Amino acid sequence: MKRRLFFQPLLISLVIFILPPLSIAGNPLGAYYHWSSDRLFWFMIISDSHIGTGGSQDTDYLTWAVNEAREVIDPLFIVNAGDLTDSTNGGVIPNGPYQEEWDRYRQILDAAGIDATFYFDIPGNHDAYNDEDFAYHLANSIQGSASGSTQYSWVRNFPFGSYHFLGVCTAGNDGAPFSISPWDNYGDHAGLDQGELTFIESQLMNHPDAELTLMFGHHPFDAGYSSWIDTGLTYGLQSLLDLIDDYGVSQYGFGHTHDYRENFYYDDLFQGVFYLNVASLGKSGQDHYAIMAVDGNGLSVVPADKGTWPVVLITAPVDQSMGNQSNPFAYEVPRSPGNPIRALVFDKNPVVGVEFRIDEGGDWHEMEQVDDTPVWQGFWNASASIPGPHVIEVRAYGSTVVTDRIETSINPELCIGDFNRDGNIDDSDLAAFAADFGRTDCTGGCEGNFDGDNDVDGSDLAVFAADFGRTDCPFDH
Repeated sequence: MKRRLFFQPLLISLVIFILPPLSIAGNPLGAYYHWSSDRLFWFMIISDSHIGTGGSQDTDYLTWAVNEAREVIDPLFIVNAGDLTDSTNGGVIPNGPYQEEWDRYRQILDAAGIDATFYFDIPGNHDAYNDEDFAYHLANSIQGSASGSTQYSWVRNFPFGSYHFLGVCTAGNDGAPFSISPWDNYGDHAGLDQGELTFIESQLMNHPDAELTLMFGHHPFDAGYSSWIDTGLTYGLQSLLDLIDDYGVSQYGFGHTHDYRENFYYDDLFQGVFYLNVASLGKSGQDHYAIMAVDGNGLSVVPADKGTWPVVLITAPVDQSMGNQSNPFAYEVPRSPGNPIRALVFDKNPVVGVEFRIDEGGDWHEMEQVDDTPVWQGFWNASASIPGPHVIEVRAYGSTVVTDRIETSINPELCIGDFNRDGNIDDSDLAAFAADFGRTDCTGGCEGNFDGDNDVDGSDLAVFAADFGRTDCPFDH
């Protein structure tokens, strides 16, 4: 089952203006529900490519990820969360490092035209055995060879905000060999030393205006997260958690376990952090990679299998469920005639149609592709819908037929349309509406055509004002 999660305001609110500031570097509660599809971006996460393991999945799947998958998905960047190589030379016990493995790893990336502006590869424990100085990683990885470092910080800027990303080196710094002894952390002394923590804090301090801060490492925080042999951080954990709390880090993504799962990590944290465990590209039987999207400062994520198309991910509204668990940061949606439903659809073959329905058994409604992008959007007339929970499904027709499903909830006290996020709807929001949706030709369907006359003009603004012109929108963001 596909799963996704957004970092959103509290369940009863869509506005961060009524919330106290959580940090100087990001606001995990800062997501907002909105019409415009141009506040959306996405990226890929892979982990545990394990180049050098037995068989061919390692090389074949990495080759596929940086070629076909990259071309179809067109991500903003790719994160590889560690264990880039296997350090076994095709054997069982990691006793390397082996230059041959690193050569194959780099050849695949170089042949695909991958460079350090796009690909962020973090060291894992298999990349650190018997290599205290990370010499092989620094000489052969994309980021290590470009920066001379094992930790990385990068920013992506958009008209709607700045977003900060961090790759941290959780692999042990002692160069210890692999040990099969569980009392020796199963051969892996993971952690963050003072120098690494200082770098992390300096980067958090350097980006106080970030809308969101997302962090990636290789290890889970605690040992035994997925099985008894999983190593967690053996030093530096409390200091890292303090930084996550102090600077409002929204997410910690990692690999290591070869299993995919999503949940919150709450221990010693004020509000928790989204805890995303990505499975293994090179060794897992499913969930080989993940696509993460940011839509109005809300995070969504879906795991996917190598070579399986299409991949469908609903990005708005927020999913209020997280598997069998409630999403504590989900928002409710208004009871309005124009609630946007937005989804990403990726396929190597043409997508011939995308549609949505509300609640099982409801009618299917066509969605429109946005400007020849993977973004598809439709509008749900919820003006007559009963308050409370509803199910949204999006179905895409491409290489196969794939349906994604989320849960949401209607609160009739909410409204939408506060474009400039100042807590009320007025002339400035109408101006923003016109700028965002002011297409004169909507014969193929477009956002904001409220009166159905195939263009967006003054009559649509009048409908907008009538439907959403509440001057007080304290819960709208």
